[in-house]
Amino acid sequence: METQERNRTAKGEASRQRLLAAATAQFARKGYHHTKVSDIVKAAGLTQAAFYLYFPSKEAIFTELVDSFRMKLATLAQSAGKVASLAPGEAARQIKENLRDVFAFLQSEPELTRIAWFESPDAKEMKEKVISLLSAHILNNQQAGHIRKELVPEVAACCIVGMIDQLTERWIVTGEKQPEQLTEEMSELLLYGVLAPYQSR
Repeated sequence: METQERNRTAKGEASRQRLLAAATAQFARKGYHHTKVSDIVKAAGLTQAAFYLYFPSKEAIFTELVDSFRMKLATLAQSAGKVASLAPGEAARQIKENLRDVFAFLQSEPELTRIAWFESPDAKEMKEKVISLLSAHILNNQQAGHIRKELVPEVAACCIVGMIDQLTERWIVTGEKQPEQLTEEMSELLLYGVLAPYQSR
């Protein structure tokens, strides 16, 4: 009896995951407003009755996808807090590791990234929260001596998120560049600036 129950649960979870995957693909391809529940179930190879066993509406499945993305992103954003406690020589390595993790996450599910990071009605709010969190971490890192005190934390945070935004749209979701390459290229600018060493302020 327990085996049958586990089998039913496993089958139900598999169907639910198929619906989530199909919804991700349909929303990314057609946009939220042009995607119908019938499109999702057709892509998943399931019935509309099966859809409504797991999700009360199209909005509900869209919200779950975006919320899942948001929670993973928030966890990654928190990793910026690791830098403050490091020895001075370790800060650059940790910053690069954090960037690589963010780009790798955004590239791991490009369709979900398109939906949640660029197309969701809450995308701007999500980015504002990331900026706020990053700004607080920058301030902590200034106090720890890792980041120049002349920088305005909120401006620096906006620049970093803006860079991630543009690089993701241009190269990450298209797969044209790998996270490791973009991490190195962004780090060169972020950590060492644009002026040649002989230039003075």
